[in-house]
Amino acid sequence: MSQQLVGRTGVVTLAIPGGETLGEIELPFGGGTERFLARATEPLDDDTPVLVIAELPGRIVDVERWTTLPGL
Repeated sequence: MSQQLVGRTGVVTLAIPGGETLGEIELPFGGGTERFLARATEPLDDDTPVLVIAELPGRIVDVERWTTLPGL
């Protein structure tokens, strides 16, 4: 994968504790969905929308909380 996940949005499926400890997210990918290991600087609960900000080896991504503005 060559940064093809950066900019995608998904949802936390296994809570991310924050820091270097991994959780899991699900992203729409390749006509379906795929799950990836994920880390974030802050703790993120299940079902939290996220934005992929970096892609690492081993199907690991860095994410941050994703919020959208109403009406957009």
